[in-house]
Amino acid sequence: MLLLIYRVAAGRGLAFSKLVFLDNDRAMITLLLLKAIVSIAIVVGLSIAAERAGPRLAGLLIGLPLGAGMVVVFTGYEQGAEFAAVSAVHMVPGFLTTFVFIYCYGAIAARQNKGGLSGIIIPTLGAHVAYGAAAWGLSQFQIPLVMSVPMLCVGVVIVHRMMASLPDNPITARVTFGWKVLAFRAGMATTVIVIITSIAGQVGPQWTGILTAYPITLFPLILVLHITYAGAEVAAVLKHVPFAMGSVTSFCLAIVFAVPEFGLWWGILLGYGAAATYLMTFSTISRLVRSN
Repeated sequence: MLLLIYRVAAGRGLAFSKLVFLDNDRAMITLLLLKAIVSIAIVVGLSIAAERAGPRLAGLLIGLPLGAGMVVVFTGYEQGAEFAAVSAVHMVPGFLTTFVFIYCYGAIAARQNKGGLSGIIIPTLGAHVAYGAAAWGLSQFQIPLVMSVPMLCVGVVIVHRMMASLPDNPITARVTFGWKVLAFRAGMATTVIVIITSIAGQVGPQWTGILTAYPITLFPLILVLHITYAGAEVAAVLKHVPFAMGSVTSFCLAIVFAVPEFGLWWGILLGYGAAATYLMTFSTISRLVRSN
């Protein structure tokens, strides 16, 4: 009798374990789909809005931290608000790796000055090797904000001066990008966002922050521009990226201080407010400097 009860209980336990396992699988798949749908909707929505808006509003929309914002949203939801805030601390020095990426890509692209698919291969490889080395080196240190913010400011000046020697060719014959290009940008950005947020729990907040500094939405745009135009035009666009990094830095600083105080969602809203304020201020100052 006892043996029969044990077998029935064991069978029910196995069935319950399978049910829990299936529920966990369904929850994981649902979350992955949610990440993909939300990321695609935001990238596509803001891209369309930027195309239809005036130049000033378009610049503000494009400059918003889309990739970093999505990573903060999903890691905060999955790993907790504290994890998202700590990751944002490491995003700030992580943007130094972004400088390494854009400089290497711009320098190689300008030297080759080729367009099309053949033109993107060597700059892409070179930029990613340099980015990987910089990210690994950065991961060996715990850099507090009191040091990382000044380091980033110095990095902006240094990279700006290094890139000053690159070509400044304007894009004269503009090409209208269609839905295929938009889908490519959204697809690449979504893939990177899903990967980073899915491994966040395993790699920890430091590597999550460093990986979030990868040019999630910028790199697909670089590829589209480079395939369409030549390397000199791409280098000219990348020359203006360093000062725009103040937007994502403002976002991260707001996340670090606002999320523990006001919670994840209010912290994210304040982060985007800080990013938009920086972009508007920088745009106004730049216009005044040009007018004088």
